[in-house]
Amino acid sequence: MLSDIETTEDLLGFSVHAELLKKVVNTSKNLPITVGLYGDWGGGKTSVLKILQEKLNADNDTIAIYFDGWSFESFDDAKMALISGIVEKLENEKKFTSRLKDGTESIFKKLKKSINSMRVLQLGMKTVIPIASAVMTGGTALIPLAVAQLLKAKDEVMDELTPKNIADAVSKFTKVEDEEKKYAAVREFRDDFEKLIKDSKAKSVVILIDDLDRCLPRHIIENLEAIKLFLNVENTAFVIAADEFIVSNAIRTEYKVLIEASMQVKGSEEKKEDTIGNAYMEKFIQLPYKLPRLNKAEIETYVTLLLCKSALAVEEFKPIHDDYVKFEKEHKFEKYGWANIEGVLLNGHDDLKQTVAFMSKFSSMIGISLKENPRLIKRFLNAYEIRTQLLNLSGLVTNENKLALLKLMIIEQKYPNQFQQLYDWVMHDGNVSEALLNVEQYADNQKGEFEYKDWNDADLLALMKESPKFSEVKLKELFWVSRDNLVDSMSGSSLISPKIKRLFDRCYKEQVPNKMKTICQEVTMLNGDELKDFYTLVDESILLKPNEIKGFNIYFNLINDGAELAYNHLLTIMGRINMNSVSIGLANNFKDLLKSHSEDKALRDLLNKSKKIYSLIERK
Repeated sequence: MLSDIETTEDLLGFSVHAELLKKVVNTSKNLPITVGLYGDWGGGKTSVLKILQEKLNADNDTIAIYFDGWSFESFDDAKMALISGIVEKLENEKKFTSRLKDGTESIFKKLKKSINSMRVLQLGMKTVIPIASAVMTGGTALIPLAVAQLLKAKDEVMDELTPKNIADAVSKFTKVEDEEKKYAAVREFRDDFEKLIKDSKAKSVVILIDDLDRCLPRHIIENLEAIKLFLNVENTAFVIAADEFIVSNAIRTEYKVLIEASMQVKGSEEKKEDTIGNAYMEKFIQLPYKLPRLNKAEIETYVTLLLCKSALAVEEFKPIHDDYVKFEKEHKFEKYGWANIEGVLLNGHDDLKQTVAFMSKFSSMIGISLKENPRLIKRFLNAYEIRTQLLNLSGLVTNENKLALLKLMIIEQKYPNQFQQLYDWVMHDGNVSEALLNVEQYADNQKGEFEYKDWNDADLLALMKESPKFSEVKLKELFWVSRDNLVDSMSGSSLISPKIKRLFDRCYKEQVPNKMKTICQEVTMLNGDELKDFYTLVDESILLKPNEIKGFNIYFNLINDGAELAYNHLLTIMGRINMNSVSIGLANNFKDLLKSHSEDKALRDLLNKSKKIYSLIERK
């Protein structure tokens, strides 16, 4: 099985991106700097960070630490978790502490004291005073998180956790009228951190922040605010990996009150949400760097390397990977295939050779169906390995069956309707199904009349033509090992990026018509793949809860805004559900839809399936 945990082993040719970023953050005149490493979910951002960290730490004068923002998602105070985490990472980095003079422990102790002071400040008057009261009265169990913060701060903020000391701490850190004292801890931390970096005499201290876009919107903002505390410290660099749209959207979500107020100002209506979100990001990010999607050659290379990594022992794969790294430096635009591997791999491995040769023909098709997403491609190959193991346990594993299984999985992934049709043919008529034989015959010569129009697709026919033919293997057994529903687990919502999921969530939960309209306008600006994904989520919501109006309302709003294909999607999903389950509260919406679409017969026929809704429409 291929691990889903990212490592520094580069199978994507991403070292070139890491090398470029290394030059940026290691050039003194560029510092301090904050880089935004942008890319889609599963697109390889973590891989680039891991490779970058390894490259940076190979330089004796550079310190690189990696921090996963999502790890602290459950913390109520993500801001303080990030600040504390960065300090702890530096304290535990021997390469960094070895550069400091004597007294290292006292420097870090002082920083931690400032952090704990800020943590108490963060709790504020409304929280800390009740805590003190609760501790004094023995009611600490009522407020475990806040008490835990005070307990953690005990050694630095107070000598002993007593009612008097707690009261003193509260008094010290929560006097609203004394702003100078209130923010002393923040200024002191900043000064001490700058001195720490300066004393290390490091060429650069680079902090790599990952998975910021997986956090809740509130925690994304808190993490950015924490990073702001470190910004512009001499000889430091931040590299923040995230989906730009998600972070910008989180900012708009968190500051929606400000946005709505600004939209009331005359002349400020146009895309105010976008400008505020982007402007906020620009305050932090001096250099945005977008990871490109994989091209055809890169996908074929990636699939080939993954197949070899999965099939070969570590000691056999290592020289192949080393050879690929050398090849990639000199031939960036060429694929690395079996012809290259044969020169490195000593043994025959005929089965692997045959599988790689087969996959090289269809890797582009796999890549397109999985949106050129490295993580999803890896999961597809893991699913193939699991199913191959089932074949083996069932005594069915042969080269022909393994290749036919790959064909079947590609059809299942890219052509789910034809996959279901093929299943019906085989289960009803067996491998000698007349329909299957007709499709394979047409795929071979593509002459004459062809009644199975849904199969008349160039890529699909190429698959059906490829040996072994489905009619020549025990296809029923292959369907048996495919019963884990790959399409259900890899297609649909699991393939959809967090960016689209969050946009859908906003749209689905919004009840105010004007706000819904604004969100739907964002939907109309999506590109083809993203728009298709959004419709998938709307369709799923209607299929799961056809009695709710939310999913239908999204389609009504999108249709009114002229969103591409929204009307056709609505008709399709209406044909898949029991219309008697649909709320009669939508009768007026459907009546308006009939008027705006010239009494479309297809729509009227679908509505007629619900006698209640149809009678209300006719009555009105």
